[in-house]
Amino acid sequence: MKNKVRGRAFRLVGLILGIVGASVSVTAIVFAALGMHQARLCKHCTKGETFR
Repeated sequence: MKNKVRGRAFRLVGLILGIVGASVSVTAIVFAALGMHQARLCKHCTKGETFR
């Protein structure tokens, strides 16, 4: 008699959600780094200001 493995759907859903969560986390880190880089470049810039 074969024992049926239970919870296969939960493992599959967990795997998919883990992959989606990891990709969203990486995307958020990249956007945060880009935003910090842009903020550092324009720290002293304001609209209409000219450089001396």
